[in-house]
Amino acid sequence: MADDESNTSPESWKREDIDEVSIVRCGTSSGPFTLRLERMWSPHGYDRAVHLFNRGFYDNTHFFRVVPSFLVQFGISYTNSEDLRDTAKATIPDDPQLDPPIPFEEGTVSFAGSGKDSRTSQLFISYSKSSSLGTQLWETPIGKVVDGMQNVKNFYSEYGDGPPYGNGPKQHKIEREGRKYIENDFPLLDKFLRCTVHEGDISPKADAVDKSEFRPDKLDQRVERLSSDTSHIILPEEISQPRRDRLKSAPSRRTSAYQDHHQKLQASQESDLVAVIAVGVVVILAIISMLVFNGSRKKGSKKS
Repeated sequence: MADDESNTSPESWKREDIDEVSIVRCGTSSGPFTLRLERMWSPHGYDRAVHLFNRGFYDNTHFFRVVPSFLVQFGISYTNSEDLRDTAKATIPDDPQLDPPIPFEEGTVSFAGSGKDSRTSQLFISYSKSSSLGTQLWETPIGKVVDGMQNVKNFYSEYGDGPPYGNGPKQHKIEREGRKYIENDFPLLDKFLRCTVHEGDISPKADAVDKSEFRPDKLDQRVERLSSDTSHIILPEEISQPRRDRLKSAPSRRTSAYQDHHQKLQASQESDLVAVIAVGVVVILAIISMLVFNGSRKKGSKKS
């Protein structure tokens, strides 16, 4: 793997190590997950993603777009590094789809974009098989979630998509206001803790590497070993506890709101009932008065 500086240059995208694979292990507020990134699938996308993961660009950032049964999107950083921000904002060329193309299914990872050659730093993970994804030039898969997908599917999603399709965060406000905007207005969103990259260089130049270790069966074993070693991403109690507390608080707030609404409705109904009874009493008294009055008149007429 070339050094960080070469990763940011166009020359790095012309390297011959097209078969390079990287394993990216990430801790999140929902639990860890592991990515397997394939350079052969999308050379430009792979190089940019690995570079950003290596530099800690995604660490402590939020999963700001979580749409159940569709995707989860991330990649707006709070980094103070001007150099890293500039690198992340620079667009990369689109990569051609493979023939046959890599299908979008549960766990597929791709860059998000908005037009030709528009990929920068935002990635998404597909939640399910989708025929609508992969139809755009920039939607070229760069890898898959190979472990911890259930944790990815457990990301908080009640805010929905971003406006106008849901009540989620506005991307331009995240870019402008940063972490404060998310933590104040969307406190339940999940976030990355830290990601680490474990590279497997299987290029023709890597003579010292035992390439048999990267056969599909061996790679699966390697992923399993990496996934089982959670020493650096096991969440300590002080980190995981707030997650549990805030998830518990969400239904509590919804229950409280329901109870308030129910109490107000009950009070309104009781008030209406009292009003009806009062009107009924008045009507009954009026009828009694009329009957008494009419009875008195009849008695008076008989006497006369």
